[in-house]
Formats: sequence, structure tokens, C-alpha cells
Amino acid sequence: MFILIVNPLAGKGKADRIFKAIQKDPVFKEKNCRSFRTNYEGHAEKLAEQIAEIHHEHLKCLIVIGGDGTLHEVINGLHQYPSIPVSIIPTGSGNDFTRALGIKGKGVSLFKKVVQNPKRRTVNVGRYVINKRHKHSQHLFLNHISLGLDSEIVHFANRPFYRKWMKRLRLHRLTYSLALLPVLKNFQPINLEIELDGLVKPLERATLVAVSNHPYYGGGMKIAPDAELKDEQFTVTVIDDIPKWKVIALFLTVFIGKHTMLKEVSVYKASTVKVSSKRVVPFQVDGQSGECFQCDLVRGKHTRTIFLG
Repeated sequence: MFILIVNPLAGKGKADRIFKAIQKDPVFKEKNCRSFRTNYEGHAEKLAEQIAEIHHEHLKCLIVIGGDGTLHEVINGLHQYPSIPVSIIPTGSGNDFTRALGIKGKGVSLFKKVVQNPKRRTVNVGRYVINKRHKHSQHLFLNHISLGLDSEIVHFANRPFYRKWMKRLRLHRLTYSLALLPVLKNFQPINLEIELDGLVKPLERATLVAVSNHPYYGGGMKIAPDAELKDEQFTVTVIDDIPKWKVIALFLTVFIGKHTMLKEVSVYKASTVKVSSKRVVPFQVDGQSGECFQCDLVRGKHTRTIFLG
């Protein structure tokens, strides 16, 4: 049995169009496929959990039609069933996880490869624990967690009004890139402390701290050019206080991974990372935004099999 979780809003309706085409293909019935649609934020996680509880003995793969955010929810919904393979047919605005995996196919052709003759790959999944106002919550992530400038960009870019105009102007592929300028105008560096495998490093005026599983985020930017999904360590990118005019140069070079040559940029490797602040600060994880006082991350203790198609 193959089960599909579809986010009909992903890609401004692209996911829904692709799913309807997949439904019409004879392979959909031949492989005993079933499908569920998400109706609200967080719904994919609940669906994945319920599907796993009921069908885990017969489920060959849970296929996501959506973006990185939908996949993030599904991975967390399956946290008690690590042996269930996952696949994704990318239709989001970023699709950085599929970019890191090197998935080239799309739509119906990718679906048919996944259910007929998939390639399999095991990847390391990061675990993070968020401390917000004395409340702890544990989750998994596939791409990145970051605090600072980019988390504020994600928060701004996820506003319905902004996304509405990006869709109207047909600029949804530049959703995150174009959010930089309005966010940068009022951005102030943040005071943080990071702990890398037990070694404490204070950051008095940090522009950005990104903890990465692979190179890409924000729709193809190579924030951690040397990171690999098979690594047993995170790649931690720290950008210290940097003049706002220089942020533009950094932003341009990050697309080719050359920002690491700037003196304000430092790169570390660590299996455990703790990021702390004396006040609530925004963060983003796999393109979803939130707030926290402290974030604890562990690498290499969770794996997931991905069907690549």
C-alpha cells in the first residue's frame, strides 16, 4: 500500500493539479494507493501519525505532495515509526530537501518511479528541543534551524498579505529573496550563546546562526556548502555583526556558497548544539517560523529511508 498526503495549497495550487493527474494514472489504482488532503497548518503531522498507527504493517511508503514544510510535519508525525519510508513530490516554494537529495523528476513521472522501482537512501535527521516560556517540545527536522536575520525573513515571507502579492505578481519563486530588504531595514543583531559539543561560545551581536543538515535553504541558497545529509555532525554557520550594506554582498554570494570567505562568517562542525538567549528570539525550521529561549539539537541518532524515484 502507498499513501499520499497532499497539501492542496502548496505551490499556489500546483500540488493539487499534480495530484489530480496522478489519480488519473492507471498506476495509482494498480498499486493500491490512497490519499489524504491537508486542511490546515499542522494537519499533515496528525494525518501521518494516524496513518502510521493504522497502516504501518502494510504501508510501503508515505508520499508527500507539497513542500519542505509539509514534509517537516510528516516526518514529525512518523517519529514513532522510523522504519516507514517517505518520499516527496516537490511542489513548494523552496524544495530544498529534494535539491539536496538530487531528485530530478517531478509530477506523474516521479510518482511512477517511486511506486514502481524506487531508489532508496538513508539520511540522518536532526532532533531539536525547543524551550519557550518553560515549555519544552521535541521535534525532528530535515533541513535547517536558524536564528537571526533569516528567521525574521521567513516570518515576514509567511505573512498571508505578502504571499498574496507574490502570487499576484508571479514572483513566488523569489518569495524569500524579496523579503530581505524590508526585514533588513529594521533588523538588529541578537545576543546569543552557542554550545558546540560542550564548548561554549558567546555571541554578543549575531546576525545569523544556522544549524544545517545539508547545503541548501531559501530556495537554493548554499548556506552550508560543505554539509551533507550522510554526515554525523551538523554544519553550524555563524555570521557575526555585519554592516547592512555588506549583507547584500553576503546575500548574493550565498547562492554560490562563497559567503564563507567573508571575515564575519565562521563555520563549525558539531554533533550536539545548544543555542540560548536571555530573551525570546525568532527561529525558523524547515521554512516554518517560531520563537524560543533555547534550542537543543542532536545529530546522528535518527535516520529515515527516503524513496527517491
